[in-house]
Amino acid sequence: MSEVVNLDALILREDFDSEEGVAAGEKGKVEASKTDLTKGENFYLTLRKPDFQRETAAWSPESICDFLESFVNGELIPAVICWQSASRLTFVIDGAHRLSAVMAWLQDDYGAGEDSVKFYNNNIPLDQRKMDEKTRQLVKVRIGSYKDIMAETKNPGSNPKLTKVSRSIGNAAIPLLWVKGNDDKKAERAFLTINQSAVPIDPTEFAILNARFKANAIASRAIVRNGTGHKYWKDFSPSGQIEVVKMGKAIYSALYSPPLDPPIRTPDLPIAGHGYGTQTLPLIFDFVNIANDIPVVDSSKKTKRPLEVREKETPDEAETVRTLHSARKLTNRFTGTDPASLGLHPAVYFYAMNGRHQPTAVLAIASLLMELEAKDEFIKFTIVRQRFENFLIAHKVFVNQLTVRHGSMAKGYRPLKDYYRFVLDQFIVGQSEEQIEQALIEHDKYHKLVKERPILTKKAKQFSQGAKQITIIAGVLETAKLCEVCRARIDFKAIHVDHTLDKSKGGLATTDNSRLIHPYCDSAYKRYLENTKAAV
Repeated sequence: MSEVVNLDALILREDFDSEEGVAAGEKGKVEASKTDLTKGENFYLTLRKPDFQRETAAWSPESICDFLESFVNGELIPAVICWQSASRLTFVIDGAHRLSAVMAWLQDDYGAGEDSVKFYNNNIPLDQRKMDEKTRQLVKVRIGSYKDIMAETKNPGSNPKLTKVSRSIGNAAIPLLWVKGNDDKKAERAFLTINQSAVPIDPTEFAILNARFKANAIASRAIVRNGTGHKYWKDFSPSGQIEVVKMGKAIYSALYSPPLDPPIRTPDLPIAGHGYGTQTLPLIFDFVNIANDIPVVDSSKKTKRPLEVREKETPDEAETVRTLHSARKLTNRFTGTDPASLGLHPAVYFYAMNGRHQPTAVLAIASLLMELEAKDEFIKFTIVRQRFENFLIAHKVFVNQLTVRHGSMAKGYRPLKDYYRFVLDQFIVGQSEEQIEQALIEHDKYHKLVKERPILTKKAKQFSQGAKQITIIAGVLETAKLCEVCRARIDFKAIHVDHTLDKSKGGLATTDNSRLIHPYCDSAYKRYLENTKAAV
């Protein structure tokens, strides 16, 4: 997980104001003091970020502390660039992290404080809460909490360690520069230009910013933030907004529940890994595109393409809802109790033997499932599923090697999907594991794959974290429940209780007439087996 602190709730977003007026583009104050950034003060109340601004969630706890030390010590700080709209709102063109860091300190809110809880409807990921607490403790040690400093100011000498800070913060301020003119497009252009050279933009988020009014971008934002945070869909009808939130929450829950809390100690693992961090949005954006048959572009190859100033578009409500429903349909194939659910066990498909989550595998399996759907091949998949999954488990290192060779996420999911398809097809035509291993050796794409198993040192007297994780994942796979129809492993979240003797044949709903199976095996594969048997 990336150790980043989410300060996105502290400065609200709003549309750039295109209305012309004498106030637009006027020069404002030359600096922002701690008083200006205190909740409820006039300057604080006017602060806004452009509505398409990426999340203020790129600084680590250490970066926040470094900046706060510079702030309280009166050191040189780069100016924050602002633009004043006709309605006299102050838009932050560059420097949202700097302002937000000070505001977080003043409010004791590093992603899970009062404003953040309200902003995210009290639905904050575990990892975000951890970063909030880590930052709070680090700030307290290195600088001192604002509350404690104020106590020292009111009662000098009560906490000598904070005396110097309490004396210096009265003069602490962040310099401000202003974009002149009342042209909102000029302000937007300044924002986009500057933000390409500040904190580096992830290539996928770069693509999302350029597609900020499109259905796939809005759908991805709704999923990543679990239907909370800034409402990119706020112009939709009331029913449309409700549907977006509902779908966003449902997909997030299916992919990220329960929260991943390494080291792994439980067999109940989330499909998509950490639901918080810099990797979450790129993964979900590509997942949404795969679900909607939208080309997934390796954005890292187009980093020189500039962010574009765009005319304000009204997002397409119907298209956004349809996009979310397609993503939900694909998610239902992965897990859950929907009749279409394959109940894929995360430890089989999405985690390395050392417990590390593999996001490239999520996209590769998503692509494979879309292909199986298009070709109506889920019965074929289920027939060989047990052997296919046992092969994946025995050769987990192949996934690592292919990802290293081709790259992660958008760079490498297609080659990985092709590997899955190759192995699956070999099983479908009746090949054994040994024959498939030989076929890989003879294949020009896979002959360099090396079958190896982890070798743990015999000299260590204490288990390393890696050794523990290998043992735990092996135990999870060994003890996983098996579907009593296809004999493949079942994800805990997708277990379906079925009648052993069907109720249509007199079977009772008793424990001795019950069995655990995949939802898909209950809804389709079981019927296929019955029809096949009847035909014979």
